[in-house]
Amino acid sequence: MIKTITLRFLALVKVLLELAFSAAVAWVLLFDWLKVRPTWSVWTGWPSFCFLTGGIFFLFLLLKIPGYRKGRTLKKLTNDLRGIRKNQLGDKKASKQVKKTKPVALLDDVLNGYQERERTYQKEAASKEEMMTNISHDLRTPLTAIIGYLGLVATPNSIVKEGDQQKYIETAYHKANQMKVLVEDLFEFAKLQSSQVNLNITDFSLGDLFEQVLANYAMEAKDKQIQLTTQLAPKLIVMAGDSEKLARVLINLVENGLKYGAGASFIKLTAQEKDDGQVEIRVINDGPAIPKEAQEQLFDRFYRVESSRNAKTGGTGLGLSIVKGVIDQHKGEIHVESNDELTAFIMTLPKKQRKEAD
Repeated sequence: MIKTITLRFLALVKVLLELAFSAAVAWVLLFDWLKVRPTWSVWTGWPSFCFLTGGIFFLFLLLKIPGYRKGRTLKKLTNDLRGIRKNQLGDKKASKQVKKTKPVALLDDVLNGYQERERTYQKEAASKEEMMTNISHDLRTPLTAIIGYLGLVATPNSIVKEGDQQKYIETAYHKANQMKVLVEDLFEFAKLQSSQVNLNITDFSLGDLFEQVLANYAMEAKDKQIQLTTQLAPKLIVMAGDSEKLARVLINLVENGLKYGAGASFIKLTAQEKDDGQVEIRVINDGPAIPKEAQEQLFDRFYRVESSRNAKTGGTGLGLSIVKGVIDQHKGEIHVESNDELTAFIMTLPKKQRKEAD
């Protein structure tokens, strides 16, 4: 508001100066060059001076019109560029810096932003194409095995030993579960991409959620000699959120630790209330470190640190992307910190959530 008033005041001063300059030019032309003394009784006196001043001032205005139009066009273009740049950055602190950027530098920033977005889009498209091929392979492989094994069992007059028959059925069941995981990841990812999906916000105990999630992996962790523990400060944390979706987040991160944390001795879920109304949740393990170059891309769609196609570790590349999507829906943030000693997925979530309209 103050800036607008200042600009208008400066514009008024400029107009008054131009009017004063026009009067000076008229005085010189009429009274000095023509050697005429000011008098109201003759045509060459004060009336003609006023007309001449007005004519010169009007001429100034005509000369300024093209520049005025260019100025308005430049101002509009600059405002449009600032709006585009703010959308590109999306951060309020960064948006404040945009206001101070000069038009030429602003244009460069916008063009660089579009180029960066195009590079990201092309990289994501290539990654998506690769992962769709891999997912098709992952779906087709267990499906072929299921049909083959069940075919041996279901074919009339086939000679299959009773022990082999049970083995074939168990193998088919295992392959079917692999397909189920893949399909669930794809379905969950598709739902997160839809703007129509709302959160089912309820109050829940975070400690209870931790225990429910870890209970699903007690046997697997025991087989791998991995200790599952929790730690909360305070011991009872009641927060708002979609407990089902947040459980999926924890499940994905725990499974990630079990799958890729070869040699790990523990997986720990911790939670701590912050003074700013946030809750910090950590999923920690002491498995191998995640490479530095991979940490920045870890939550990208279809990205996998390990690119092998083996059944033990080859996933869809959607697990961590789903995690980030759920955290974003809850207006939270997530990042990873990893070194040779510990790997921690750190989530910060608001303790209270606004319920969405149905």
